Amino acid sequence: MSGQTNDNVILFPKTVEFYQFELTRLLEAERYGEAMKLLRFLLACQSGDDRAREEWRSLLDWLQVMFPDLALGQEDESEELSEADLLRQHIHAKGEQKGDYAKRLLASLREQHAVDKQLLALDQLAFLEDEGIDEELIGWLKEDAGRHPLIQFKALQTLKKRGATGSVTLHKNGEATVVEIEDTPASFDQFPSQIQEIINRVQEISETQHPALSYFAAETWNEFLAFIYGTSAYRQMLRQDAACVDVWAAALHLTLLEQVFEGGDKAELLELYGITSDLAFQWEQAYRMMQQFAANVFTRRL
Repeated sequence: MSGQTNDNVILFPKTVEFYQFELTRLLEAERYGEAMKLLRFLLACQSGDDRAREEWRSLLDWLQVMFPDLALGQEDESEELSEADLLRQHIHAKGEQKGDYAKRLLASLREQHAVDKQLLALDQLAFLEDEGIDEELIGWLKEDAGRHPLIQFKALQTLKKRGATGSVTLHKNGEATVVEIEDTPASFDQFPSQIQEIINRVQEISETQHPALSYFAAETWNEFLAFIYGTSAYRQMLRQDAACVDVWAAALHLTLLEQVFEGGDKAELLELYGITSDLAFQWEQAYRMMQQFAANVFTRRL
């Protein structure tokens, strides 16, 4: 992704979907400088997808306005500061310069429906010192039963970063669920060990069977965890025994093959993961949940 022209690079539909997914990952990780570089690369390619190009251009313009220092590449001039440090300094300065900046971000959060714009607003709200933000965010979470699960989870992480505590009732995947803000994993590597074992199992199998899938697996699993966090399916996953690690791993693996690589051999995959007839029912449940997730996330554009 250099600064060279990429007019001869053609992005096919599956490739476009991958880059949309990658952009969401960078935004979630607050790696805005990398997101801008990726957007410039994509805009220099041919995709035949006018809607995607409009979204990329809009997102790049937004990022350049929100983070001008990163847009100019100034993060490279101070190696001792991470991008998160620069973001914290930038948002803190904005909050001091504009006394109503928190209110403007909260208003933007309510008015914007694009997932990427909502992620940006939540990232900034985590660093602002304003006592009213916590109450506003909790109210915002409760008021819309159809809010995207990824945004719900990001809002919980924002509240935790701000030091908020207490319970919040969320409506996710057709059910009402109560979650404790302080129990929310601040990052994906803070989920319980049995959750980590599932993605490790997928990567172990994919290294030999489908090497290109290993990278997609980790990012997809992170989004899936955000999708089901706090629900009955999540609680069930935590209660299941060690054999169900393979159940969930096989369901994720097959879903990725179907969504990203356009197909996979179900029977072969179940054999690889040792899914016997005794585990067939649990596997079907896990696979159905993965399909619900895929329909919600893989078809979503930024």
